[in-house]
Amino acid sequence: MIKHLRPHAARFATAAIVLALYGLASYQVAATDDQRPAIELPTFAASYIEPADNGQPMRGIRDVHPDLKRIDAWISSVGAGVALADISDTGRPADICLVDPRNDSVSVLPAPGTGRRFIAFSLPVPTEGYDSTTIAPMGCLPADVNEDGRMDLVVYYWGRPPIAFLRNDAQVISAAAFTPVEIFAGRENWNTNAAIFSDIDGDGHPDLVFGNYFPDGERVLDVRATTNFQMQHSMSRAFNGGRNRLLLWQGSTATTVTYRDASDAFTPEMANGWTLALAARDLDGDLIELIGERLAPYRHLPEIYVANDFGPDRLLLNRSRPGHPRFELVDGDRDFTTPRSKVLGQDSFKGMGVDFGDVGGDGRAAIAVSNISSPYALLESHFLFINTGNTSVWLRGKAPYRDESFKRGIWTSSWAWDIKFVDLLNSGHPALLQAIGFVRGQHSRWPELQELAMANDELLLHPASWPRVSVGDDLSGGDHDRLFLPGAEGIFHDVWSRLGLDSQTVSRGIATGDVFGDGRLSVVIARQWSPSLFLHNTSANAGRAIVFDLRLPGHVAGSRAAIGAEAKVVVSDNDKQRIVTSVVDGGSGHGGKRAQEIHLGVGRTPDNELLDVNITWRDESGVRSETIRAIPGRYQIVLGEAECRQAFPVNESLREGSCRVASSRP
Repeated sequence: MIKHLRPHAARFATAAIVLALYGLASYQVAATDDQRPAIELPTFAASYIEPADNGQPMRGIRDVHPDLKRIDAWISSVGAGVALADISDTGRPADICLVDPRNDSVSVLPAPGTGRRFIAFSLPVPTEGYDSTTIAPMGCLPADVNEDGRMDLVVYYWGRPPIAFLRNDAQVISAAAFTPVEIFAGRENWNTNAAIFSDIDGDGHPDLVFGNYFPDGERVLDVRATTNFQMQHSMSRAFNGGRNRLLLWQGSTATTVTYRDASDAFTPEMANGWTLALAARDLDGDLIELIGERLAPYRHLPEIYVANDFGPDRLLLNRSRPGHPRFELVDGDRDFTTPRSKVLGQDSFKGMGVDFGDVGGDGRAAIAVSNISSPYALLESHFLFINTGNTSVWLRGKAPYRDESFKRGIWTSSWAWDIKFVDLLNSGHPALLQAIGFVRGQHSRWPELQELAMANDELLLHPASWPRVSVGDDLSGGDHDRLFLPGAEGIFHDVWSRLGLDSQTVSRGIATGDVFGDGRLSVVIARQWSPSLFLHNTSANAGRAIVFDLRLPGHVAGSRAAIGAEAKVVVSDNDKQRIVTSVVDGGSGHGGKRAQEIHLGVGRTPDNELLDVNITWRDESGVRSETIRAIPGRYQIVLGEAECRQAFPVNESLREGSCRVASSRP
């Protein structure tokens, strides 16, 4: 018998290898309702929000460059954005900044259910350098850029550099309360789709990073353009996109803010992808604490994750000093069983959203990335990069991350955009929210798109080679958003369809925040070409939370959000100890910006139990750290002031109220 089989041994071996590889590559079938485990669900009061009237008609598609007319629905697929912030100075992130492509408006409005505190309004367009027929807003980033204690709004566009709308002395919050100010000197043509606010160089003042998509100078929305338009040069290795920019904060007054263009700190390899999302957070802190003085100057500097469409994402290890930004490009290690595209920094997918959050309860941030992962359409993979704890690999240009999206149950959903870690039940175990959908219509264009994906890269440059994607066409337009709740052993389960929420939608940005000051995170989802959705978190089964509005003295007056400050607390979790972490985030993601506050879900902790919360931040004097004892509740703290330390020193109790001090600066 063996003698007869021996000539076929090679065939058997080949078949075994093929079957093994198929087993590794085959996608996970979603569980049916009967198979899904019992998971506590959040509850929401849902309502829709509309943009303010800016005098422009509502529409459902954009006017585009003549070369792009046959794919105008594809080109019109981005531009919806949303942020939660304290714009009206209520002490809570109860205000919404909404970018709606239907009338190209940037609206400011009170969140539903927070009272009619002001009348919704649309920000004005600049008086110079703005043509509404060729320029459109893409996102709104709340940021006190001039550090005067009042929230400003940075708006970024296709067709020009971003603008800061500085809050002025007007007593009533309205369009007149914001003055548009140029933050980039040149009249360049950027096509920006992502922005973050973070102290990149460690001088104690947050800087601005912008992710650009189409090549600089391309007149995407100009119907009168006569130049030949170029698309990406590859579906998997495209490096001909717009150049990402870094603007370093230099100084400010009550009416001005000055930045220096330091974009040359990004090499072409770092900066020339088709960027759709950015995120910033200190990821190598363990290494710096281990090495000590050798790396001390780089302590608590944010790394930057760049999510690129049509090519590899980038992770930039921050090695900057004040005034001198510097980065090292790092990627993950590959092993025998891991495809190259599942290795951090080596993928060929369509990065469209990114966020940081602690999945394992070990105090180390994981990285969640949205791609296109739509079964029977374009099946790539989302990412959930888990920190392995192998700190030393940073020293050889590697990042200690491996993808566990398949193992954790989130590798596939659909055509996905923004993704956010969010602890909706205050359990200390964050869920994942994901915005889903591309173009909604009646005629599926997946067969043609699959052919395009397999085409020669030289053809992709030319819009005439693309299949028609216009009015009435559909690509992942009939799906629903995702809410992945963590279950046993860290496996996530999508429960959106069990919440009674909408479907058949196309979403882009996600914002979260403690809108009502009760410790429960509410959600806003920006929709493309339809009303956006507000979800008031009414979960009666939610645990308790510690929420800190951490502040630093402003350069001009008052206090500003302590962007980048990180808080950690150890809580009991089923007879084990779990580290819960949170960062004052400066805009990580695609089109959604979470509130600039610390949110620590502490589960069923008694409401009078004191917990030790360690807070680390960076200001003009360097890196600082304090431990504060607090019971569950919401607090405002101005960090680093003597009065604050005397009121709430290490090992003393912070029980209620706020720690407010006036700035010592004029």
